[in-house]
Amino acid sequence: MSATLFRHTLLALAMLTAGTQARTLEDWLPPTAQVAPVLQASPLIQSARARQEAQLQRARGIEAGGGEWAVRLNQQQRRVREPQERFAETTLALERPLRLWGKADMDARLAEQDREVARIGLADALHEASRTLLTQWFGALRARLDADNAERELQLARELDRQAQVRLRQGDVSQLDARLAKAELQRSEATSRLAQAELQRSIAQLQRLYPGLPQPRGPEDDVPTPALPAQPLEAALQDFLTHHHELNLLRAEARRQQQLAERLERDRWPDPTVGFYTARERAGSEQLAGVSVAVPLSGTYRESQARAALAEAHALAQQVQQLERQLTADFEARWQQLAQQAQALVALRAAAATQRLAADKSLTAYTLGEHSMTELIQNRRLANEQQLASQRLLLDSLHNQARIELDTHRLWDLDD
Repeated sequence: MSATLFRHTLLALAMLTAGTQARTLEDWLPPTAQVAPVLQASPLIQSARARQEAQLQRARGIEAGGGEWAVRLNQQQRRVREPQERFAETTLALERPLRLWGKADMDARLAEQDREVARIGLADALHEASRTLLTQWFGALRARLDADNAERELQLARELDRQAQVRLRQGDVSQLDARLAKAELQRSEATSRLAQAELQRSIAQLQRLYPGLPQPRGPEDDVPTPALPAQPLEAALQDFLTHHHELNLLRAEARRQQQLAERLERDRWPDPTVGFYTARERAGSEQLAGVSVAVPLSGTYRESQARAALAEAHALAQQVQQLERQLTADFEARWQQLAQQAQALVALRAAAATQRLAADKSLTAYTLGEHSMTELIQNRRLANEQQLASQRLLLDSLHNQARIELDTHRLWDLDD
């Protein structure tokens, strides 16, 4: 961010906070102590824990190896012509493949990497659930903002309609003005009902998806000012990339795939299967004991599997670089957007104050007969729209700031 833009941002923040006791961002969000148990108990996270357990068990199996003891039993009949005799013969063998050439150590490292992938996967699921909750929470805040604004507009419309009806009976206004005031009241009632319906839908969704969380509070005049984190952009970006679960998960999967490729390459060195056997021949007149060794011959299949795993490891490494570039661009854009939003908020608040003053003067002018009812209604509506626009921009800025705080683990840090 340029030095000029940074100075302008600081000036905008100073203008916004002057003379007010700004509330912190955490005051608008449920605390971690309330968010953590709600998310941990959600079906989404329970499913992620089950997937983690499955990954841990697979890692345990990889570390133990796929070789198992096998028992081989042969039962046969021997027939001899001279002299003519029959003998029952039995062979019993105990066999197991061996992991040689350092494969057991490689499997142990591969299993440990699987455990790391499982750990990061659960943390990523928790973080994504937190981001979803944050989005829905701010959606409910916007719905409450719209409902409160519609209610204020309705109260103004009712007062205007009441005054118009009184003055109509006194002969001070025309029938047209009274009807315009009544139409404005009816429009405001419809807007208010729709806004209340959207608010109830948002609150009901939050209560159903996140039972136990408090309801979002409505915006007030002492709302917090969107602010950039205290640290420089470069440090914040590095912090963001270090803690980003999706990126760390992809990195871990790339390392695992590289280890798997090395393990499959080592599989081209075949492992022998060693057995111990005992045999009873010629009805027990002969007893045999021995050792057996079977060695598979490596062919095209094992070579192709090793090369395919290596190619997949290279593909994952490229995906890590691409994702890192995308996340860097997104974070820098959000950082700069927050600075621009702070400056735009100053202008919008000034415009809202000016428009509100114009609406008040329009009421005076209408009383003196200098403005029509249409002009009065339009000026009031513009004043409400300007105020609503500034409040919506404030919520957008707070949402942007909250996402940055969440992604850098300064908000709702739920990592184990």
